[in-house]
Amino acid sequence: MTKRILLATDGSESSRRALREAAAFARNGDAIRVIHTVEDPVNLLTAAFGKLVDLEQIRRDMQREGEEHLARAVLYLREEGFDAQAHLLDLRTTGETVPEAMTREADEWGADIIIVGTHGRSGVRRVMLGSVAEQILRCAEVPVMLVAGEARPHLPLRSGGHYERILVALDNSETSRLAFEYALSLARTHGASMRVVHVLDLPGPFLAGFDPEPLLDAVRAVGEQVRSWAVKRLKEAEVPGEIEMREIQPVGEGVADQIIAAGKDADVDVIVLGTHGRRGYRRFTLGSVAEDTARHAGRPVLLLPAHAPLV
Repeated sequence: MTKRILLATDGSESSRRALREAAAFARNGDAIRVIHTVEDPVNLLTAAFGKLVDLEQIRRDMQREGEEHLARAVLYLREEGFDAQAHLLDLRTTGETVPEAMTREADEWGADIIIVGTHGRSGVRRVMLGSVAEQILRCAEVPVMLVAGEARPHLPLRSGGHYERILVALDNSETSRLAFEYALSLARTHGASMRVVHVLDLPGPFLAGFDPEPLLDAVRAVGEQVRSWAVKRLKEAEVPGEIEMREIQPVGEGVADQIIAAGKDADVDVIVLGTHGRRGYRRFTLGSVAEDTARHAGRPVLLLPAHAPLV
């Protein structure tokens, strides 16, 4: 099934890597819409400072710069054989914030995924997890792929680029199973293998005299249920894959550390996560596991909101 890919660009290194990632993620027949948002300089600068500069000239410069970014991105994608189009979003006209404009564009265009760099610049403000990128995640109705500036680039389709190894973090929540199914579909599309990691988030420390074994056994039993379900689904889908169980202790590291380590050990091309599941006794939220993974994975991280449709 063909997909509609919404790609945000701002000319930064992370957005250039996101551009190349979009060309590796996409397959023949997919459509890509490249967008650039132009913020109103009146909103970006204080009134006092605004008296010292020509705000309208700044706005025209921002628009021209955005059009140049879009033209270069579209040219690259068309040379790679994709149906690519550009759209400049003027926030003075729409009265929106960057996340609002991007998620509205995704909804109106019918995007299947949003791809965005996580450390670029939008207008004159830095786009970081915790601000624009995280707001997009919180508002988006579709999966969002975050590509950091230090993420390794992949070869585009024309050069034979595709995903070979996909990692998905799986717990016993519905959202993580949604992420698993998305990763499964992505693996079939790319002919990739899957690495499934389940992190046993062991509770503790415990008070003296308390026997933790029954509680620890219960956590491990859930892990075995997750493993059995994953093995069954991989076999049914005829997708090659491995399931890895990792344990973390209550002090010293987190779930994200183990997911990142699993990705590096298996040298995966992309990490797929749900954003509102639960693992063990700590919540799997944008502000914790998903965000920490996206910040430090060193490779693209594809996040699925709980209400995202399957591919």
